[in-house]
Amino acid sequence: MVSVRRQPVSRREAAGAATVIAGGAFSVVAASGTAATIAVAVLAVCGELALFLRRRIVPAELSAVAVAVVIGTGLAITVVAPQGLGLIPVLAGASVLPLSLPAGPSRGAAIAVVSVGFGVTIAAVSDSYAGLLAGTGAWFVADRTVEHEAVQVERDRALALLAEVEASRHAVREAAAGEERNRIAREMHDVLAHSLAGLSVQLQAIRAVAGREGAPPALTGPIDRAAQLARDGVQEARAAVGALRAAPSYGVEAVEGLVAGFPGEARLEVTGRPRPLAPETGHAVYRAVQEAMTNAARYATGSTIEVRMAWEERQLLVGVRDGGLPAGRRPSGVKGGGTGLRSMAERIEAVGGTLAAGPEPGGAGWRIGVRVPVAPGGPGEAGGKAEK
Repeated sequence: MVSVRRQPVSRREAAGAATVIAGGAFSVVAASGTAATIAVAVLAVCGELALFLRRRIVPAELSAVAVAVVIGTGLAITVVAPQGLGLIPVLAGASVLPLSLPAGPSRGAAIAVVSVGFGVTIAAVSDSYAGLLAGTGAWFVADRTVEHEAVQVERDRALALLAEVEASRHAVREAAAGEERNRIAREMHDVLAHSLAGLSVQLQAIRAVAGREGAPPALTGPIDRAAQLARDGVQEARAAVGALRAAPSYGVEAVEGLVAGFPGEARLEVTGRPRPLAPETGHAVYRAVQEAMTNAARYATGSTIEVRMAWEERQLLVGVRDGGLPAGRRPSGVKGGGTGLRSMAERIEAVGGTLAAGPEPGGAGWRIGVRVPVAPGGPGEAGGKAEK
């Protein structure tokens, strides 16, 4: 079954379609006789329709057929109405022909056939061998498309790799920060906590001697208070060590910086009034958005990524979607580990939320939806402050 994909029309494609329509209209006017006029009009409509369907028909084999129809109608218009602009559909078809065929001998052969066919047609119509040079125009247009495609492939791969590098750099920065926190924690535990514990023992010994010697309250009172302060200091030092050893947490407020720093085109939309989130919940949401954006850069390179966060009374809804792989583009080739989606789901479920992923309903692209509960309490700032 042939599937149809809905994709927005770019300015370049709209300009190309308008040019083909204008060329067809001019060819209709330039045709001689009623029969020729009707034939040119039908050919022009068929060519424009085939060019329109090329972007939406999958698999690629049918796309190549649509391109062949565009080129064929252009050649036919050139024969029926030599004074018209049949060369426009031919050149338009030649410009997209490389995008409809895999790289290799078949693509080169198809470009050669179109170039020779176009040159021979122009030579026959103009009754001059100089018309053969027109074939170089079709070849040149197709060759430029091949070069542009190669540049686009490398650009898409670079973008996907940049997204991977950014995620890796973030992980390395977290690991370095965690190691430094652990080092400080070890120093506090080995030096400060032990020193305070030793001080507490010494003060207790002094207090015992003072009591045995019948020291007045003016002396034993300050000793007791100092001993209590030392014990409190030991507890506070241990609590600080535990906090330092805890992994740094990023919350939903850090998503804005994540989207702003994305190497491709990404947008963030936030609706509703922020409510409290448990730190682990905010961190899980942040990680889910990060992984979803990295996946989009891998498999839908060049598409705009939309991140939407909607605060509700009892839950936070987060959606990350892309527009699918743009027409004429190929996947970046950068592969993930294959466990990203499962890890996302496990992380979200661990904080009482749900995650759904799948194709975007009614259109191209992929969507990841997250629902997490908000913390009990009134409105306020979202939890989970990001560690810098």
